[in-house]
Amino acid sequence: MRKAQLALFLAGFSWAILQVPLKLHAAGFGQPFELTTVASNLAASGEYRDPFGIATGATAHVAPVYTFIVAAVIKVLKEPGRVIVALIFLNAFLFGCAAALLPVLSQYVYGGIAPGVAGGFLLALAGWLIPQWEMALSSVLFLIAALAILRRGAVSAGLWAGACLLTNPASLLALAALVFLRNREGRIASGAFEGWRFVFPVAALALIVCAPWVLRNWVVLGAPYFVRDNLGLELYVSNQDHASDEQVTNWPLWHRHPNQNREEAELVAALGEGRYNAMRLSDAREWIRGHPGQFLKLSAERAWYYWFPSRREGWPAYFYWIISVLGIGGAWRSRKNRLVVALALAAVAYSTTFLVVSNHLRYRFPSLWIWALFAGYGVIKIAGGFGISMERDKEPVPQW
Repeated sequence: MRKAQLALFLAGFSWAILQVPLKLHAAGFGQPFELTTVASNLAASGEYRDPFGIATGATAHVAPVYTFIVAAVIKVLKEPGRVIVALIFLNAFLFGCAAALLPVLSQYVYGGIAPGVAGGFLLALAGWLIPQWEMALSSVLFLIAALAILRRGAVSAGLWAGACLLTNPASLLALAALVFLRNREGRIASGAFEGWRFVFPVAALALIVCAPWVLRNWVVLGAPYFVRDNLGLELYVSNQDHASDEQVTNWPLWHRHPNQNREEAELVAALGEGRYNAMRLSDAREWIRGHPGQFLKLSAERAWYYWFPSRREGWPAYFYWIISVLGIGGAWRSRKNRLVVALALAAVAYSTTFLVVSNHLRYRFPSLWIWALFAGYGVIKIAGGFGISMERDKEPVPQW
């Protein structure tokens, strides 16, 4: 397995680095990227604030883990060019790690590493170098947290789940689905009380990990926001007149978001981020109530583009299509495997957040490894159909 993992790591790392001379990357720094803007402010002043390019005050617009990592890199390296290079190599390393972990998951799910190897190469090819966002780190942490929930004890599962949530709170429903499904199996195997002995400490430890940041939000912003506070804003720019399903074509995002509209940024500064988001949440709800048909149409379109992004979103869209199509086949062929069902439900749970906000393919990447594993299994089955001998891929009934 280690040779396969090394090959996958090198594939993910090398392809990410190669995107720079090939000009296939989307690397950027500072304004208008909220995360690196906050990280720069944090490195310069020690304050977590001002994501929109003017003094808007304390923020929870971006999640803290990757922001603090970027701030540390800025603090140490100082010069922007060196910072960007360091973040490129860091994210290339993370892409390699995500690909290299799939054989480990494959061995547990399918009883062999071949689906994970095939899926790992697909995942490596789909990795788009966007180091100003946390998607590569989110992918690795989500994968490790899922492995811990499925294979390890409650302490490991809870700690990794907490780290994952502090990096990407959109993973909450997916992690909860995995914990719930393992808990269900535990109740069946050991009785009701024994089963709940897993879910309670996992939830408690994840909450303990997140609690300091939630408390900070309560003290600084006036409400105990769970990691981020931007739901109202994202709903507002995604659900109104002239809104569209894809982020790249969503007119309100590019004209009414505080990052693009100085008047909106000044309104954030005047109201404070908490009150501003509450106002925009109210605006979004009012529009949805008044336009239920248009909202449902937008949500259906967003669901489609989440799984099958258009080429307007960049070259990785083609690999997402391949992974989605092969993944559907692989998941169906292995549908009797309880772990496959659990992971598929987690992937669907992860997608629900992005049914109500405009889509970009980078939003899906943190969970793409699930469908890449299924796609790898589909590749193995196709290869077997052509008489190509592959490493064993038996489908055990796993014990939780």
